[in-house]
Amino acid sequence: MEMLQMIYSIAEIILSLHISLSNLLVIFVYLQTRHIRTITNTYIFSLALTDFLAGTIGIPSTVYTVITLAPHSFLPCLMVHSILFVLCTISTFHLLAIAIDKYMSICCRNQLLQQTTRYQRALILLSMAWILGALIAILPLFLMQNLSKMRENFHGECHFIDVIDNHYLVYVIFFGTIILPTILIIFCYANIYNHILIDEHQIKYFLCGRERERRIRNRHKLIRILLILVLIYSICLYPLYLLNTLTLFFNEFHSNTTIRI
Repeated sequence: MEMLQMIYSIAEIILSLHISLSNLLVIFVYLQTRHIRTITNTYIFSLALTDFLAGTIGIPSTVYTVITLAPHSFLPCLMVHSILFVLCTISTFHLLAIAIDKYMSICCRNQLLQQTTRYQRALILLSMAWILGALIAILPLFLMQNLSKMRENFHGECHFIDVIDNHYLVYVIFFGTIILPTILIIFCYANIYNHILIDEHQIKYFLCGRERERRIRNRHKLIRILLILVLIYSICLYPLYLLNTLTLFFNEFHSNTTIRI
């Protein structure tokens, strides 16, 4: 069991280094290169900042807890394990904010959507992603019905499964901060794609072939990049929370050889 925990810890450290360095590069390029500070890249910068914090704070603190079983008090242990929930939820809300911004820019064109207004909207959406992401992830954690029971059963060793309720993982984190945002993101991009198809049909009568192809190619490239981000995020998070859901609703999925983390 100790060998499995060691393998888990090494894998997490490697993941932490990769996340930290790759997102640090994105942050550095954004801050150093003025001409790439577009509205879309501002969203990417804020998302990279969130993931950088996850790589430098969230994952290392979890690994430290797995190795040392500290902190040895219930609330500090709960707080350490909730750091990643908060940062992952904020990350998810960033992807939703990007989808909403693109939806409003492409599908809801009107006089209110000038460039300066887009910056204001970006500021509002990013602020909501950080604030609501943190509140939605952290508040239900301290309102769990069996929180007092879990506190009483806590024996000084900081294990994830001893301080985090599976109902919270499934109903709040999975359904509330992953499934629901995913549905909204799919709705936004489906409407964007449909709108682009309509635009392609219309602009071929007004623009020359080269300009028309350039616009269409740029739009497709942007949407493709954003969809890849959403796909990677889904591949990373869905398997874990699907297992948590199966564990909650079907007790036979519990394993006697699970690693206590």
